[in-house]
Amino acid sequence: MAPPAATFEDPSDIAAAQSLRYSPDKLFLGLVGAQITRAANGERFAQGGMEIGVGDDRHALTIAGSRAGKGRAAIIPNMLRYAGSVLAIDPKGELALATAAARERLGHRVMVLDPFGTTGDALARYKTSFNPLAAMRRESAVEDAMLITDALVIPGTGDPHWDESARTLIEGLILEVATAARFEGRRTLIAVRDLLAEGEPSGSSSEDAPTGMEMLEAYMRESNEPAVRRAAADFFERPDRERDSVLSTARRHLRALAFPEIAASLSGHGFELSELKTGRASIYLCLPGRHMGTCGRWLRLFVNLALQAMERTPGYPAAGCPVLFVLDEFASLGHMRQIEDAAGQIAGYGVKLWPILQDLGQLKALYRERWETFMGNAGVLQFFGNNDLTTLEWVSKRLGTTTIEQISASAITPGASKAGATGESYSPRTTPVLEPDEIALVFGRADPLLRQLIIRAGYAPMILQRAYYDKHGAFTGGAP
Repeated sequence: MAPPAATFEDPSDIAAAQSLRYSPDKLFLGLVGAQITRAANGERFAQGGMEIGVGDDRHALTIAGSRAGKGRAAIIPNMLRYAGSVLAIDPKGELALATAAARERLGHRVMVLDPFGTTGDALARYKTSFNPLAAMRRESAVEDAMLITDALVIPGTGDPHWDESARTLIEGLILEVATAARFEGRRTLIAVRDLLAEGEPSGSSSEDAPTGMEMLEAYMRESNEPAVRRAAADFFERPDRERDSVLSTARRHLRALAFPEIAASLSGHGFELSELKTGRASIYLCLPGRHMGTCGRWLRLFVNLALQAMERTPGYPAAGCPVLFVLDEFASLGHMRQIEDAAGQIAGYGVKLWPILQDLGQLKALYRERWETFMGNAGVLQFFGNNDLTTLEWVSKRLGTTTIEQISASAITPGASKAGATGESYSPRTTPVLEPDEIALVFGRADPLLRQLIIRAGYAPMILQRAYYDKHGAFTGGAP
């Protein structure tokens, strides 16, 4: 079915708007006026048309249903050509495999963090590691430790006392490893994990030798860092049973560090996150779906620290356009206070967030009362392939209503008919621009015209067509 034309931007107006013409410093959205070609296997794809992009400095939000082609039609097309630096969550390694070489040709330093080898050996020359403790600064060590801990500790649904107590302990241990002279040459989160597991080795096999935890307590209480001494007092002065519970909770939050692959990726230090702003850099964070539940904290760690680096690094990005955070599988990050705060503020630091979800239910579950903060602060909302009622109903309400004339017919007498009466009456009726079921059809995964809905703050919504990076002429020369 065709949506009411008067409610949406006219395609000719979209094509004529210079501000919507795509350029590499903008986020590519799609096409207007493209022709649909059907392959022998029945697949449809768009060719030609005008490329549309938006250079809004606010963040973008894409909500596309499962298997709707968000990588093929949205993420990869942007990764192939976006001129600015990029930090990309790449769950399957597909983004890196499809775009790393292209981004290198754009003059970017490409870094692939792929602890479980999802990309194989194809990108070996780009693979590197990052040590969060090596990036800590003396003057902000306490803040840095808190930020690292915030990424590692994911609050549960039970009594917050245990998570908060574990957080205090982990912060203290991070500061101890980062500042104590005895950790020189081995300042890593792996050392923090080992302290939680065994305490501080005494170096003696005597039965009278202090235990590992007793040694750790002694070192922490003698630390030059007040925050370390406070953490020691908070933990070691608890009753034994409570201390054991806090220790167990802290170990659970650092469980991902038990994977040798994760440990290796956090031990070496091959780059600085500030390079995203001071140069042209593309960082891929590859983590397979099977490890999202156990190692999602690894992703949270990089996102938290990268946002901090963008705030701390003065000036506008050297590439001349915002640093793009491609947050695919956004829901897998869990609730992140840093992102929640950044949604309305980070644009001022030369950063564009691009969360990508399957449905609005995911966003509501994560951010509860604040989920509309993401929607309201977004410069661009992109929808296609949606099937869930929560998303469809929200879009229907967001598009608003329109007024139509409703015709009513009534019986008339023969005399009235001869006099010209028809029995018809017209009355205005308010109706949604598109009902939820209509949205599912018009912008569906199987839509023969490959339509998508673009909502921009302050403008009428646009209907654009999806462009596949492996089919459209604008990209076929760029993909490996």
